Amino acid sequence: MTIVEAVLSAAVVVLLGVVGWELLARRRDRRADASEVAKLRKAQSGQKAQITEIQGALGITGEGETPDVVGEMRVIRGLLKKLTDRASVAREAVAEDGISRAPAAALAGDLSDEEILGVTRLGLEHNRVDLYLQPIVTLPQRRTRYYEAFSRIRTEEGSVILPEQYVDIAASAGLLTTIDNLLLFRCIQLIRKSRRSKLETGFFCNLSGASLADPEFFDQFVEFLEKNPELPEMLMFEVSQAEAGQVELVPILAKLRRLGFAFSLDKVDLVTVDFDDIARRGFRYVKIEAAQLLSADVQSRMTIHMADLGEILKRAGVKLIVEKVEEESQVLALLEMDIDLAQGHLFGEPRPIQGTV
Repeated sequence: MTIVEAVLSAAVVVLLGVVGWELLARRRDRRADASEVAKLRKAQSGQKAQITEIQGALGITGEGETPDVVGEMRVIRGLLKKLTDRASVAREAVAEDGISRAPAAALAGDLSDEEILGVTRLGLEHNRVDLYLQPIVTLPQRRTRYYEAFSRIRTEEGSVILPEQYVDIAASAGLLTTIDNLLLFRCIQLIRKSRRSKLETGFFCNLSGASLADPEFFDQFVEFLEKNPELPEMLMFEVSQAEAGQVELVPILAKLRRLGFAFSLDKVDLVTVDFDDIARRGFRYVKIEAAQLLSADVQSRMTIHMADLGEILKRAGVKLIVEKVEEESQVLALLEMDIDLAQGHLFGEPRPIQGTV
């Protein structure tokens, strides 16, 4: 064999080796890609399964209502009739005001009051006020103990506006009571379904002072509650500290308390809140933001020592729920303070529940 032939032969061997190595590398890459795809599919399936499990546990299928729910909803819709009549002229009001529906993309940015009002009116008119639930968990187990109910108003395109965007505007337009009570009655229907599924959770439902003080609704609502004595076991009404102090709401809250309902106080200022006072008025839960509770500045201005907070709440019969928990470091700090109820995106963000009404 000549030198040239030997070199060519060696080159062929090397080339074959390179090709073989490349084939093996590609096969490994394909296997790795397949493995990653499988992991992604499994994670996606897990998320869907989790949502399905919650809705299945609540008896929500979206395939129609059972006969007893149909009967219940007839009563509920009767109570809501006067309220929802306020939205029956929404289309005419929109036309008169020259308000058009905001495009979905615009909802991510700044909206004018007129645009938000237009979305709100059309959402009421076309039944696009959706129920969202966020878990309230026990610490350190992170087991769901309660849910807080929120409302979101959906546009035709599928985007949503949040309460912080529409509450003040809806209140000025006389629509907030309608929104609150739609949320309330959807909570009641959800409680019915969860009781049938023996789901041991409670539900916090936010109500504005305007809703509680609405004479057109409240008397009929109390009559409905009196006929459903099981509701206080699972339904807590949540109002803000500022509204809870309004004189006109004192007899209203007292009437609900006599029916067995407990209240939750949110938007709380730790420096000014009187736990003994709110306990006397039927508040069994108080919500405080994690950032406020852990703030050294807030703690320095409190009239009580933070180390005594747990004992003070226990003596008053009030349970503390720390909300807006976003970081694991906050959880560690809460555990050191013996906090056992928390809420925040770290444990689960608000999720829509379909098929409730």
